[in-house]
Amino acid sequence: MIRPDNIRKEILMQLYAARPLSISAERIARDARKAGYDFTPHEILNELIFLQDKGLVVSLNNSIGSELIFRIHALGVTYYEQEFQ
Repeated sequence: MIRPDNIRKEILMQLYAARPLSISAERIARDARKAGYDFTPHEILNELIFLQDKGLVVSLNNSIGSELIFRIHALGVTYYEQEFQ
């Protein structure tokens, strides 16, 4: 797998595990770092936008501030289960 594919897989894995909650790109990057990856928040955000354009992820405005948070869409759940489980 190439790096963007690894980032997308990690994003989907985290969002799948967190559903139905929404989480930020920064939290995804922090948790990925704990798992041994060196993905930057910028890389995570770029791939989140890619996944959003594909209809697998939905972005929301955080009610507390202006930070975007993301959750997995039903299509993303199905895709994750078919591809990675």
